[in-house]
Amino acid sequence: MTSASDYLNAGGFDMGGAAMWQRLRAKRVHDVYSGGDTGLDWSDPDVLDIRGTLASSSSTRTPSDLRSETSSTAYLTVPDPTVDVQPGDRIRANPDDGRLWEVTGFPARDRNAFTAWQPTTEIPLAEHRG
Repeated sequence: MTSASDYLNAGGFDMGGAAMWQRLRAKRVHDVYSGGDTGLDWSDPDVLDIRGTLASSSSTRTPSDLRSETSSTAYLTVPDPTVDVQPGDRIRANPDDGRLWEVTGFPARDRNAFTAWQPTTEIPLAEHRG
């Protein structure tokens, strides 16, 4: 599926309150000497526009004498069970709201056991600041 209208035409449903997001995927850095990948380049990531709804799960602030860190978790629900998102990808709002989320696990593409309907993809996210 390439657009929300394609998904609706295939029997999906409309998430009227969904917002625009971008999936960012780093490019692999290839080492010409070893022939293997040596890391990730986030300077010019591959970008995929997606629609979804963010549901915050928790947020914890850990203060210390040297610095304070705030860790937040959330789920992004996307009305497309075929969306190309993988652990390690990053997610940001479009337009950018200043937050950058990391995909922390495998996206869940649950299927109804009785009808085989796959309505959404649930993407686990985390953000760490500080």
